[in-house]
Amino acid sequence: MAQETDLRNIEQKTFRDSQQDGLMELVMGICMLAISTRLFSRLLIFMLALPVFLFGPLLALMRRRFTHPRIGYVKLIPDKPKSVITGILFVTLVVIAVMAVVFFFFGDVRDINLWMRWCPFWGGTVLAGMFSSLASKSGAIRYYIFAGWSLLSGIVLSVLDFEVVETGTLLYFAVMGGLLVPFGLLQFVMFLRKHPKPGQEVLDGQTGN
Repeated sequence: MAQETDLRNIEQKTFRDSQQDGLMELVMGICMLAISTRLFSRLLIFMLALPVFLFGPLLALMRRRFTHPRIGYVKLIPDKPKSVITGILFVTLVVIAVMAVVFFFFGDVRDINLWMRWCPFWGGTVLAGMFSSLASKSGAIRYYIFAGWSLLSGIVLSVLDFEVVETGTLLYFAVMGGLLVPFGLLQFVMFLRKHPKPGQEVLDGQTGN
């Protein structure tokens, strides 16, 4: 039992160290803010999908540029794609089922606008599940905070009534991005100060002399 606990602590620390640069939060937040720009013009409809495709490549590029030269690179064993997809589908189906029951008794289950109005709740729940999973893998409290904020934002923005039904969903992305970007940026700056590039400390010391 003690060995299992130690192994779990080691796994959590390894994963936590791999996320210490704050870049995942920073890039995710930037992508969410980019999606929310659809609020300003219908011409920006492409922004609903483009950041989703750019997230992975942009995160990998920034880590190759800033993270790996400082702390090295360890390839973690990724979650099985089938397990991840199954988890997302399960949460999605549960949320849809709950919404359908509520709409059946307290609204009109055939009203498309009603379903669109509650999209922030669905997105907030799915993202809260993702952050909760990250919290379990890393033991980091911040992911529980993100999960709670995601769920709360999704509920509030679904309850509010907007003139344009998609406004709530776009505001959800803005609210989440507004939390993740400052946190990720602060974490990233702290990471750069804690882990200067090899040789940079020597140069700084010579400059100080």
